[in-house]
Amino acid sequence: MPNFDKTVPFDPGYSDIAFSFPMHMDYVLGQYRKVKNNNQKKFMLMQLEKQIIDVIEKATSFYLGCILWGGYISFRFKDAPKEIEGNRTSEYIENSEGEWDSAAEVKYIKKFISSFERDCQYLLKRKSKLSENIMPILDSYEEFVDLNGNFVETKSTSDVKVPKVVEHFSNYNEQKLDVLCDLIYKVIENKKIEALLEIGFYE
Repeated sequence: MPNFDKTVPFDPGYSDIAFSFPMHMDYVLGQYRKVKNNNQKKFMLMQLEKQIIDVIEKATSFYLGCILWGGYISFRFKDAPKEIEGNRTSEYIENSEGEWDSAAEVKYIKKFISSFERDCQYLLKRKSKLSENIMPILDSYEEFVDLNGNFVETKSTSDVKVPKVVEHFSNYNEQKLDVLCDLIYKVIENKKIEALLEIGFYE
């Protein structure tokens, strides 16, 4: 585990193993979206379902990771707040052409899931095989962004407000919180962001 003597990073390294959900899904569904015949679409959806779910899970893992990291730094340094370094949200907002929303991709993923579920119901006559754990993570990230005002003023660990799903971290001692930190860095080191789903909300 890194030594957080003076500061803690805004991002422990997730961005190095994250990706653009829309771009990946456009690649996966390129041919599928062009097909008009329902029988062909049904066959293709059956073939693509696992790949679609894999992309959703990996994308959602990034947002779970953000929640876990926020919970960790908020409660681990509750008694001795640290400066947060590397928060470039203000720069992103200045360089954006429209209104900035740190949860924009999450909202896009949720809409995609809704469309995906409709296709499965219509073409496959059943729900998709997507885990029920995905939507609570996405909902909680939206809550996280809202609580923190897009993270614009998040400059210290004492500024971090956590969603309800990790409020139980307040009951954990430093050792248990540091175990979580080790797990997070191991996921980043192994470049397997989807492994965060096994951690869940660290209950």
